[in-house]
Amino acid sequence: MKTGHKIFLGLATAVTAAAVGSAIAKSNQAKNQERSVKSLVFEDAAKVLPLTVKKPVNFEKGLEESSKPFIFPEQVKKNMGFTEIDWFTDDTFVLEPKNKTSDCILFYIHGTDFWSNPTRFHYSFFKKLTNKLGAKLVLPVYPKAPAHTAVEIQKMLLDRYMYLIEENQIPADKIVFIGDGAGGGLVLSLLQKIKYQTLPMPKQAFLISPWLDVTNSDPKIAEIQPQDKLLNAEVLKEKGELYAGNLDLMHPAVSPIYGDLTGLCKITVFAGTREIFCADAYTLQEIADEYELDIDVNIYKNQMHFFVGLPIPEAEEALAIMASELYGVEECKSDCEEEAVAEDEEAIPDEAEPEQTEEVTAEPEAIEEAPAEEVKEEVTEVTEEKTEE
Repeated sequence: MKTGHKIFLGLATAVTAAAVGSAIAKSNQAKNQERSVKSLVFEDAAKVLPLTVKKPVNFEKGLEESSKPFIFPEQVKKNMGFTEIDWFTDDTFVLEPKNKTSDCILFYIHGTDFWSNPTRFHYSFFKKLTNKLGAKLVLPVYPKAPAHTAVEIQKMLLDRYMYLIEENQIPADKIVFIGDGAGGGLVLSLLQKIKYQTLPMPKQAFLISPWLDVTNSDPKIAEIQPQDKLLNAEVLKEKGELYAGNLDLMHPAVSPIYGDLTGLCKITVFAGTREIFCADAYTLQEIADEYELDIDVNIYKNQMHFFVGLPIPEAEEALAIMASELYGVEECKSDCEEEAVAEDEEAIPDEAEPEQTEEVTAEPEAIEEAPAEEVKEEVTEVTEEKTEE
């Protein structure tokens, strides 16, 4: 054997051994932390993402961007099947499930810190969610801060909700509110506004990693912050202050956790212990226990922000809970839906991305339920997005 071939073979053997060693280490780490290897891989990938939520607030740039009208990426709309709802061609969209098995409407309020529009990652999750729950999804893309504030944003969302009820004749008890991050906070604020205005209350609400207190003053946040690889409490607080406009930061329309939470619909919450918003979830649980409210808070050990949107076992468990809450079933709707979602994600074009980020190549776990290459592809796909709140 030639010397060059020997060197190449030696290098290949060393790389393979290192990969196997890394996989075993990941498996052991995940076992010790009582989590899936996939969730660990995605968290490791998030550590190197250049997220805008970690950067100082650029008011001038934010004002310029939020003053522009929202333009839905045409290729995303075409490839994933989004359509406009009636004459709301610029801000409210509809996504039908592959197999419709429910007459519920998923009224989804997206996150991204009140400042940014949905990312490519969000669109993929919307598709997965509507297929899993077998229900139509309505997506109101609300105006953004700092050009627009809490009062304007919530007026738009409430107007769209009432339009479904009054113009489309959809019963309120067939509408389900879902929100992630900042969108979760908007859901809780809207529910209180609906109650005070004696408007029809929706069937139920799901809050995914919700941001419920823009003051970020809970002492538990400082304890969690070193473990949170996506969110920065100080940056978010500054964005939240500009979102509040003339309202006090503890006004329920800004930080809904300070409002009256009695008399609302059933609320189910999902949060991970490795995200700073888990502090809000703990507080919400305490309030629910004290006042015997119909609020279930599901805290997932060692999960990152918006883990429900990731292709990991813990997310599948959360989606199964959502299906069970809505329909009384324990399993998600179809065995073939995962394949459909994968096809949809691959079909999303690059132009849908708000900006490019560096590729992540975290070592996956070979012993986990999915093959190593599959996990690596998923990490690259998901972490190319700015998964900030």
